Amino acid sequence: MIRRLLSFSILLTAMFAVAGCGSSSQVNAVLGDAGFRFIDLVLNADNEFVVGADTILLARDAIQLITTIPQNQSPPANVKSGYIQVSILYLKRGVYAQDIYRINSGKASLGILFEGGKTFESISANKVDIDATQTRQIWIVPLQNATSKVTISASKGWQNTGIFLVRGKEYKVKYLSGLWSISKTTGKTSDAAGQPVNAPRNLICHCGEPLPGYSTQALIGRVGSGLGNAPLEVGDDFVGVAYDNDFLYLRMNLADQLLPFSGGSVTVSVETNNY
Repeated sequence: MIRRLLSFSILLTAMFAVAGCGSSSQVNAVLGDAGFRFIDLVLNADNEFVVGADTILLARDAIQLITTIPQNQSPPANVKSGYIQVSILYLKRGVYAQDIYRINSGKASLGILFEGGKTFESISANKVDIDATQTRQIWIVPLQNATSKVTISASKGWQNTGIFLVRGKEYKVKYLSGLWSISKTTGKTSDAAGQPVNAPRNLICHCGEPLPGYSTQALIGRVGSGLGNAPLEVGDDFVGVAYDNDFLYLRMNLADQLLPFSGGSVTVSVETNNY
C-alpha cells in the first residue's frame, strides 16, 4: 500500500524585500503582532492538503496559498517584508509536491499539531523535518503572547475558541460582557460566574452537567479533549496552566440534553503567554 504522506518539511524564513539578508535576530525585529489564530490543513479525497473551512483569520489575507510547484523548483524568494513562509513537502498523487503558504505570523514562533499520532512540534529554527506518516490533518498555530476576545453561546456544547495553549504555560480567562441563562423563558440571567440574583434551587442539579457540584449557569473549560482532567471552573476570572498542547474549549456547565432550552451568551478575553 502506498504511503499517502511520507514526510512533512517546514521551512520558516523571514521575508525581506531582498532575499538572503536575514538572521534569527533580524527575524524577531521585523515581525509585528500575530495575524492569525490557526490554520487548518485537511487531506481531501484527491490526496491534497487544502485549507479547512474552519480556518480562523484575524487579518485580511493573513494566509495566501500561492501555488503547487514542482519538487525541484525553489520557493519564491522576493516576498513582502514581515511575513513567514511555510513550505509543505508531501507525496501528492504519487509525485512529491510543495505548497507554499505566506503567513503574517507576527512575533509568534509557530507550532505544528498533527492529527494521527497527534504529536506537537514547536517550530522556531529555520528548517525542521518531521515524519508525519498517516497524518490527515495539520494545524499551524502561533505560539504568541496575545489577548483575544471570544463569545461563548449558552445553547452549544464544547466550543473551540481557536486559541492554542502550550503545555506548562500560563493563560487567563476573564469575563467581559453578556448574560446567559439555563432557561430561555423562566431562568435568571447571570454572567460567566453563574450566580444570578435570587438563584433557583436547581442551579446545582447533579443532572448530567460536565462539572457536578458547580453552577450549571457558570462557564467551564478544558484543554483539547480534556482526557484525564476534570473540567475547569472558569467563571468570571480564571488563571491556569495548560496541561496539554492543544486548543482551549469553553461552554456553559449544563447537561447536553438541556442545552436547547438555554439562551444568551457571554464574551470573555483569553490571554496567552506561550513563550
